Amino acid sequence: MNRDRDAYSGKFTQEYTDKAFIRVVKDLGSCSTTEVADRIGCSSDLAYQRLMELSSENRVNSEKVAGTYRWFITDES
Repeated sequence: MNRDRDAYSGKFTQEYTDKAFIRVVKDLGSCSTTEVADRIGCSSDLAYQRLMELSSENRVNSEKVAGTYRWFITDES
């Protein structure tokens, strides 16, 4: 895997942007983590982590339904 690092922090740059995750959730409406991961082209684990980060920033919301998270857009996004 050949990924770029930020010159200042040394952290890897994000391959998938926040905007991409938000756009997918907007496009799909209420959707599962797996649906988002499939649309983005990343693993479900990565999608879950990023969606949780976006949720903590109030950029997406979620509810747990039958043991799985359903994601949807907040009014601010």
